[in-house]
This record gives sequence, structure tokens and C-alpha cells, in this order.
Amino acid sequence: MKLISTNTALKSNLLRLIRTYEHISFGTAWASAGTDLFTELVKAKSKIATGVIGTHFYQTHPDVLDEFVCSDQVRFVLQPQGVFHPKVFAFWTDTRWEVLIGSANFTAGAIRNNTELSTLLTHKDGSPELLQEVLNVIDGYGGRSICQEDADNYRRIWSLKTPIREKLEDTYGGVAASKPEVESPVMTMDWPTFYAEIQKDKTHGFQDRLAMLDQVGSYFANTRHFNDIPLQARLGIAGLKSKAIDNPEWFGSMKGAGMFYKSMNASALAFSLALDAIPLEGVVTKEHYDTFIRAFINGFPDGRHGLGTATRLLAMKRPDVFLCVDGQNKRRLARDVGMVRADKLDYERYWPEVVERIQEAPWWRSPVPVGREEAKAWRARAAMLDAIFYEEKKR
Repeated sequence: MKLISTNTALKSNLLRLIRTYEHISFGTAWASAGTDLFTELVKAKSKIATGVIGTHFYQTHPDVLDEFVCSDQVRFVLQPQGVFHPKVFAFWTDTRWEVLIGSANFTAGAIRNNTELSTLLTHKDGSPELLQEVLNVIDGYGGRSICQEDADNYRRIWSLKTPIREKLEDTYGGVAASKPEVESPVMTMDWPTFYAEIQKDKTHGFQDRLAMLDQVGSYFANTRHFNDIPLQARLGIAGLKSKAIDNPEWFGSMKGAGMFYKSMNASALAFSLALDAIPLEGVVTKEHYDTFIRAFINGFPDGRHGLGTATRLLAMKRPDVFLCVDGQNKRRLARDVGMVRADKLDYERYWPEVVERIQEAPWWRSPVPVGREEAKAWRARAAMLDAIFYEEKKR
């Protein structure tokens, strides 16, 4: 008998056991494809007497189901009562056997990153009855053989659930945060705490921020297209100097973006078409955002576009959804949420790592407050993060 406490030892022992023994039975809550371990198991298909694999929380990879479609030996637990959660692996010949029991599933995580602990028992540690007891338990796990239709159905649902699983792992857009979400001071706030925090803005002032957003909102509400708004107001909405919008450079100053100013001043159609893609009310989807970005980039035939100018426009039209990310707030944002390589934040990363992350925050998901001024702040809650994360430029 021995304890197996490292990922390396777990992998090496499982590979040895699969290759060495004539017969294999196992019960595992989840299984991964695309590992050396899974490849070795597939090679040893003929050795499998009984295999039972769970799928709860859609943690098992759909390639695993595809590999064992119509198998009489490998069954899947598709709808357990509670969670199907065993981790037991039995290997035997006519004269000897080994059984591995512990915390480790047949997954990539178990052999790479997870903290696991398993016990390896052998025929030297117990009687033949012990092996038979283990085999009887595995046989009794139930589950069923699946057809290709089952596997295809599972894959479709698995794909839809992937973003949810990633968020539970503090991963957005495939990029894992450098710290747990519960350690984010801002993203864990409830609405009363968040509302109190944004009112502390000493640099620009809470009331003046709301007043500026009121001005911008009235232009969007009363015109059909961005280019229908008078030029001076458009410049202010874009974060450029303006005679029509008070404090136009708040929420992300774009006064240094020369090409952006040139195109905006020339009433480039691309920005109007881009903003047309973002609904003024209701849910904003990734498709809306992608359409905006494509049209926005078209406004820069010679390049020199960027995330700051794009998100400035987005934050002005839908301050409840978008935060203008620029050099004055990115550092604190990244530090708060554990964003990795924030200097490489781009259009592709912005949606999952900023928008989707914000929408997981308790303050963002809170119901509309009753008070008039508080409700205004709630309707601008994503953009108002700037009041918390803003840092003045060092002179």
C-alpha cells in the first residue's frame, strides 16, 4: 500500500497500470480527452471490463463520449441522483491486482494541476475478496451505453455550458485570473457598498459625472443615428474637446487620439454605423459588440484605432454595460480583478475579461434602486467604475 500525492506520481502509476494489466474496471466522476492518459486508455479498450463515467456539471469532455459510443463496457451516468462522484480504478490478472482509490478523476486537472490524494492497494495488501468487492461496487454504479445522438446532444449542451464552467474557475475568455474572484475588493461589492464607493470620487465629482452622462444620454435618446447629433456634441461624446458637453474628457479622455479626432471631426460614417449596432435599451450581446468593433475599425483605413477610443463610444451609449478602459483606469482595474497582461488587453479580450466579468459582480446584478439619483447611477454602473479605478496622470 502507498499514498500517491503528486500529479506526476498519479500519471505515471495510471499509465503503468493501464499498460501492465490484462483487465481494467473503473468508476470516475469525470474524464478528459486529449491527454496521454486518455490516449493510453483508448489503446487498451479491449482490456476494459467495466467503465462508468459521470457527466455532472458537464465536466466530462464530449470527445470521451464520442470515443465510447455504443460501447457495452463503458457506460455514462447522464442524470444522477445527487452527484456521481467516485474515483476508483481496478487492474488485475489471474494472479495479481492493484486498486487505486482517492480524490482523483480521470481528468487533465488530476494529472496536471489539482491537489489530489489517492491510495494504491495491491494483492499483497488484501485478500482476493477485496478486489471482488471493488469490482462489484463498480458494476453497481449503473449508467448506460450511449448512442451517437446522445453524444451529439451532450456536446451541444457542453459547448453552451463552457463559459459558465470557466467563470466558476475565475477564467474569462480562456484567461485565468491571477487571484480568486473573492479577493477582488470591487467586483465582490453589493450595490449599497458600490454606490457609496462611487460617490467618494474626489477627482471629478459624483454629481458632475451623472450630469455629464445625462447630457450624453439625452442626445442618444433623441436622435436616430450618431451622425444626426450636432458635431460639437459628438466630439464631447467621443471624449474630445467640446462646446456642447460639460466635462467631455471624463470617463476616458481621447484628446491625444489625433486620427480619431480627425475622423470624428470629418463626421466619418463608420462611427455612426458602429454605434447603430448597439441597442439603446435591453440586452447587449457579444454579436452586437462584434458588429460595433468591425464597423469602428473601418473608420481607420490607415490604422491607429484602439480599445480606448472604441470603449469610450460604447460606454457613452450604454454606460450600464461598458467601461471605457484607458491608461488612467486600467492599472487599478487589472489589480482588482487579477487581470493577466492588461497591457495586452484588446478587442477580443475586452468582452469576456471586462464586460462579462463586470456582469458577474453582485452590484451589477442588483435590482434597480428606488431613489431617482441612485437609479441614475445604477443605469451607468459599468461606466461609473471609472470613479473607483481612475488615477490622475503623474506630472
